[in-house]
Amino acid sequence: MSQHTAPSGERTMIDEDVPVLIVGGGGCGLTASLFLSDLGIRHLLVERRESTSVLPRAHYLNQRTMEIFRQHGVADDVYALSAPLANMSEVAWRTSLAGDGPLDARDLHRMDSFGGGSTEVPYAADSPCPSTNLPQHRLEPLLRRHAEERAPGMVRFHHMMEEFTQDEDGVTARITDRTTGTTRTVRARYLLGADGGRSIGDTLGVTMEGQGGAWNVISVHFSADLSRWWSGDKVLITNFVSPDGGLISRYGMVAMGPHWGLASEEWALHFHLPAGVDLDLGEEATIARVRELLKLPDLDVTVHQVSRYTPEAVIADTFRVGRVLLAGDAAHRQPPATGLGLNTAVQDAHNAAWKLAAVLGGTADESLLDSYEAERLPVARRSMEWAFFAFRNHGVLHAGLGLMPGAPPEVTQANFRALFADTPMGDTLRARTAEVFATQRVEYQAHDIEIGFHYEQGALVPDGTERPPLDPMGSVHHPVTRPGHRLPHAWLARGAERVSTQDLVGRAGGFVLITGPAADGWRLAAKRVAQAYGVPLDVVSIGADDETARYRDAEGAWSAVRGVGDDGAVLVRPDQHIAWRGASASPHAERELDEALARALGRPAGTTTGRP
Repeated sequence: MSQHTAPSGERTMIDEDVPVLIVGGGGCGLTASLFLSDLGIRHLLVERRESTSVLPRAHYLNQRTMEIFRQHGVADDVYALSAPLANMSEVAWRTSLAGDGPLDARDLHRMDSFGGGSTEVPYAADSPCPSTNLPQHRLEPLLRRHAEERAPGMVRFHHMMEEFTQDEDGVTARITDRTTGTTRTVRARYLLGADGGRSIGDTLGVTMEGQGGAWNVISVHFSADLSRWWSGDKVLITNFVSPDGGLISRYGMVAMGPHWGLASEEWALHFHLPAGVDLDLGEEATIARVRELLKLPDLDVTVHQVSRYTPEAVIADTFRVGRVLLAGDAAHRQPPATGLGLNTAVQDAHNAAWKLAAVLGGTADESLLDSYEAERLPVARRSMEWAFFAFRNHGVLHAGLGLMPGAPPEVTQANFRALFADTPMGDTLRARTAEVFATQRVEYQAHDIEIGFHYEQGALVPDGTERPPLDPMGSVHHPVTRPGHRLPHAWLARGAERVSTQDLVGRAGGFVLITGPAADGWRLAAKRVAQAYGVPLDVVSIGADDETARYRDAEGAWSAVRGVGDDGAVLVRPDQHIAWRGASASPHAERELDEALARALGRPAGTTTGRP
């Protein structure tokens, strides 16, 4: 036990002192914990709940998140439990799951999704990791196990932060063990708020800006054998647009495993209600509603959870207040469309962790933490706006079917009969449906939104080049080594081993300088600069053959995206984003690399050259 003296002169007895306090044990907090452990930073995580989430709400893990999990040794365990790409490569729209009426169980549209089918080639070319699907109630226990193994005794569930204060040197928090009722005082240099926006942001006076609250979404997590009726072994998500009208005529279902495709035992059914409308959500009423919506009156249904939430599209006006960083839902919340919520949260934690580690390790100036907001807030805003756009675009699909709000059921049914009619007009209506529904690729083929996000300012040195063109529909990705962008994936050979360029950046927090085979000047400069700054900097040469390079660009993929010559170099940060690049050899290699590393660490340049 120690004492802390506040600026006011008041003394506080400190029970525990840690460099970082993480508040929140969901996907964001747990990944932040395991990242910090890998970076050698002692920390404490507290979570008010007794266990991880029992809800399967978040489930889609995109390629960028899986790349991060790959870097930190989690990806294999996720893939062992999650949906194979073959069982999530298609999304379907149907009138109902079952039923024997002329408009029942009819396909409206099908779309390749998430890197399967027609999207397989670009997704596989751009990342070593396929996207996957693992519901939150299975992912979080896996992440908790990894976090606890890497930080024994420091991941504490059923512990609540009652209050906190901060000063120039750190944060003081009161933590209650909800099992014993014991309250302890914890002192930390920094606090990472991953509490889902429950209290930390409000305490700091942070404002959430945006819109939401117009929908009341009900989610039913249940078990049932739907293998006879499900939309196909390739389908992960089925969206239903019912010709019957009524209170619930638009709803969706997602396979939730633990086996996949037609073998899935668990499901999540989502529907929304107009404002002011409520329903009986008791077990018997919910079972009856599931049977009614699926048109399976005798289905054996076991309900696990019924939850409700209100989708929002809101973002904090700041991600940092003094010694406190906000991440995940505490910093931004978006509708579930495109599955960006959990993925963006994991990427927040990834960005924050290496910067906290660099500052706490003494290699970076504290000003480096300013780059967390500068980098992550614009990305989070883009993700939030995209998710809201994709969420609302479902209404465009419904309009494309000729459905109008408030139309009588007989009008709606007539529209569907015309759609399925074997007539010239039926052909036209089906062609229109296909064109309109194709716009929903903004949700299910959002390849560039998922892996193409980049930073225009922050811990990087802009090189004056223009960013690659952005596909307005979010699908087409252009890999580049432009500073601020994610390190492009390319397969390399090292002897008989095949590795990704992303594997060159390890989990322990070092920088990597990727050079061509004729870049001796950059390699020599890197040794001196790294030693002067006291940071790990691995120099990796990539060339056409093993004679001149550490790694061989066997397939020519790296040469196609590297953006520098054989005598150039690319500096990669610990989070696999580009900090700087030099297109060719330079007579001032040491000075340029000094300035680049200084910028990436928030420090003044001139450590090796003696000139600021």
